[in-house]
Amino acid sequence: MNRLIRFGALSAFLSLVLWGGKDVAAAPIPADVSSKHLKDLTTADVESTCQSLAPSLSLSKEDTCEFVGMLWSTVGGVCDVVKEKCMTEAQQPRVDEAPAPAASCLPPAEARTGCTATLAEYQACLLAHVTKVRALTCASTANDLSATLPECDLITQKCPDLASTDEGEGQGAAQP
Repeated sequence: MNRLIRFGALSAFLSLVLWGGKDVAAAPIPADVSSKHLKDLTTADVESTCQSLAPSLSLSKEDTCEFVGMLWSTVGGVCDVVKEKCMTEAQQPRVDEAPAPAASCLPPAEARTGCTATLAEYQACLLAHVTKVRALTCASTANDLSATLPECDLITQKCPDLASTDEGEGQGAAQP
């Protein structure tokens, strides 16, 4: 998986996690939308899907802090120290910044071009990623973080723009 896709997926995931638990009620995704190909989704489909999925994608503070600790450990930080600092810090709104736009749980429209995976297939992959992140601890390794998920194999096959790479690294192995 290339660096750009990793960064994009991580950014979207973290944004969604921060946005996810904010008074959003879970609602099932209608079957007619769930069976649509990602390339055919409208803006309204994306918005309603992300609103429906948000409660399933949110993480506890401990899961979030362990995930942040794991990320810092890949660049020399000590996971337990980062996690403890994260756990003790109160979440404070930033008054000096404009509110961030709502994050999308789906790739942008240009990345979905030609993607024949259904929304249901993408949802299974996305939920598998959340399950993997929830299972991480400071004892987990970087390999645990980057392990591929069988639930995402169809996305890799059916969504060439999501699996494309720069510099030829990891061709065909990218996962959302």
